[in-house]
Amino acid sequence: MKATVAASVAMSLVSAGARAEEGTPPRWQVDVKAAYVVLGARGSRATGGLLPSIAALHRWPVREAVDIGLGADVGLFGLGGDARWLGVLGGPTAAARVMPFRVPLSFELSARLDFGRIPVCNAWGLCLRYLGFFPAVEAGTAYLSSQHAAVVATCGVRFIKTLAWSGASVEPTVAGRIFW
Repeated sequence: MKATVAASVAMSLVSAGARAEEGTPPRWQVDVKAAYVVLGARGSRATGGLLPSIAALHRWPVREAVDIGLGADVGLFGLGGDARWLGVLGGPTAAARVMPFRVPLSFELSARLDFGRIPVCNAWGLCLRYLGFFPAVEAGTAYLSSQHAAVVATCGVRFIKTLAWSGASVEPTVAGRIFW
């Protein structure tokens, strides 16, 4: 009798777990990004450049077409130039995504609190490297090209306040995404 009850409980748990996995949306995502960053005064004193980065997030569904995520990102910019102009940014990321239509398209908003070292020049030629927090906000859209991959286009704004230059950096970005 006990063996029959244990077997029926085990079978119901296994079948419920299988049903949950079939209907469960992907929980993890990794984005490989390429952004273009310009910091400092315009023209010959601007620093920045190509910013390759990687971000990883864990997502939780809120509703059928809405989820939120927490994770981290790290990026490196100023590649190909002088090593003193190399910048490194990384930190926690929070994101929200909505898929309002039945098409494989999502709209996303993320906020990052990046910590790092950035080189900034002002219009008078003062060029320094700063260590600090440089928050960013990013909005974009993703096209789900398959069940576990997407192409993403976003535009972000990074807020910078240093002695040499204060302002906002606009960062257009393209990314490839995998999720599971």
